[in-house]
Amino acid sequence: MARVTIEDCLKVIDNAFDICSLAGRRAKDLAAGAEPLIDCNDKPTVIALREIAAEKIGMDYFEISNKEKIESQLFGSGITEEEVVNELSQQLEENPSPHTADTSSVIAEIKPEEPLETKEVTIEVPLESKEVSEDPSEIKSE
Repeated sequence: MARVTIEDCLKVIDNAFDICSLAGRRAKDLAAGAEPLIDCNDKPTVIALREIAAEKIGMDYFEISNKEKIESQLFGSGITEEEVVNELSQQLEENPSPHTADTSSVIAEIKPEEPLETKEVTIEVPLESKEVSEDPSEIKSE
């Protein structure tokens, strides 16, 4: 069996840090139950590297993986974001909200308010003062 190394993946992705980040994310997903994209019975890290070397996954995997995780957390398994949006759209079409009715008649009834009166207010704040006594003997000349 041939060994898979970072050098094999560098032929596909030219940055070793990106390869390690991508392989780590994919290995975590594989360990959590994601289906491998290639046929092998290795550990998740080796499978991840093999998938990168075989160009089965690329740097767009981060975005895809994040979207799948968010959907599974929000909607559970089996329901996608699109299905929820479609269902909500159908409910809005069937039961329109009274707030979305024609508001032109309501706006016509609103009269502009008269400007508010402004008043000038003066607040007096007492200032603290301290008496300073200077002793001419303490003053030194330079």
